[in-house]
Amino acid sequence: MQPQAEPGTRFDDRYRLDEQIPTRTGNALWRGTDEVLGRPVTIRLVTEATKAQFTELCDAVSRAGQVSDARWVRVLDVGSEAEGRQRTLWVISEWVDGRSLTSTVRSEPLRGPVATQIVLACAQAVLTAHRAGARHGALHPSEVVIGPDDRPRLAGLEIAAALYTMDGRASAAPDYDDLRALGGLLFASLTGRWPLPGWDGLPSPTKGDGVHPRQQRGGISRELDEITARALSGGYSDPAALVRDLNALPRAALHPPPKDPDRVRNGAWARWAWRLVPPLIVAGVGLGAWVVGRDLGQIPSPARGAGASFPQPRQHNGTGGQQVVWSTPPHVVSFDPQGDGAEDPGGVGLAVDDDPSTQWATDTYRNNPRFGGLKDGAGLLLDLGAPIKVRTAELLLSAPGATFQIQAGTKRPHRPTDLPVVASRDNAPAASRIKLTQPVKARFWLLWVTSLPRSGNDYRLGVAEIALQH
Repeated sequence: MQPQAEPGTRFDDRYRLDEQIPTRTGNALWRGTDEVLGRPVTIRLVTEATKAQFTELCDAVSRAGQVSDARWVRVLDVGSEAEGRQRTLWVISEWVDGRSLTSTVRSEPLRGPVATQIVLACAQAVLTAHRAGARHGALHPSEVVIGPDDRPRLAGLEIAAALYTMDGRASAAPDYDDLRALGGLLFASLTGRWPLPGWDGLPSPTKGDGVHPRQQRGGISRELDEITARALSGGYSDPAALVRDLNALPRAALHPPPKDPDRVRNGAWARWAWRLVPPLIVAGVGLGAWVVGRDLGQIPSPARGAGASFPQPRQHNGTGGQQVVWSTPPHVVSFDPQGDGAEDPGGVGLAVDDDPSTQWATDTYRNNPRFGGLKDGAGLLLDLGAPIKVRTAELLLSAPGATFQIQAGTKRPHRPTDLPVVASRDNAPAASRIKLTQPVKARFWLLWVTSLPRSGNDYRLGVAEIALQH
């Protein structure tokens, strides 16, 4: 039953209802305002609830709160107001600007690489939740919001399934698990149709067996078709395996950035500025540092202010100074043996592209700089192709405060303890120049990050440049 509420109604003398959002569930969803903090919030209301149901909802919110992953929409508050024997329950969560996956694919299904990119992020979020002991239990395309940056945010962790029992639809609650739901997200993204029971926000498949999207719509690769069918059929027992399979497929952004000739020219200037701007000039002239930082785009913010310094210039052509040990960028992979197998795998090459305006970045973590307490670390593994002697390493990071090791050896590592540590830094500056105690000859070089710097209220690290020098 829809609660009898109207714009302007307040809960807890703090949360104001502003605009009701159409929903196919039996409880009401509103855009509202947190009048204490002056921010928009999402407000979900359930009427005619019991005290036991309120306790159940609070338990669900508590389980969801154990998950430190910015891809999950946070629940901010939960409460109830009694009216006789009946209660009105309210759940306050983040307001996320964007379009739901439902509305995105209803007008036109997504290309395979775009669907892969979006559902991969969803699968990584589910993996993080499962490892923290949480489940969604009712995941479907309306629980996924695509933000202005094309990154998906997932709502309803733990609470969506609990709410099914509070609005008279317990018999229609989804009977599929999160892994089958991820297969459903793939199918929906590729076809605009939903293949699982318990939710009717998109039409059902009309062709084929309902698990192979290629039977519903053409232009889908066999590999993506098989992964979708396997997930829908319960063939994955662990989200990590699904993440690995999706990681191996081509991916693309929903809205690729336009090719701007001016941006290309600015990028070229950034690469030359990296080599030529004298550190003492940048450090000594505050206004000049601001101008250079602006032109360099994504140079870490500490390097934009007065007193900052850039790493020393690097030479590639043997005209003086120290040379990097490669003539063409080395092969780089994301190294995440204790996580989902990779962090930002599509951006690894940006750490060795000799362009400080681009970067590889970790995921965003909450509550704990040590990767949210979820794992010991993550990093980048460089394969030079053959053992090469290195004397110095330079790193340009997105912010100061990271703790990391540089490891090196002749065999490809599978664990963060497989290679000897040749250098380390605690609370490192954004621009670090590290001279090894003695030259090291090795093929594999690992940047292993164990603690992240602050990024707003969370923790995240970007690596704009890694350079190994003779």
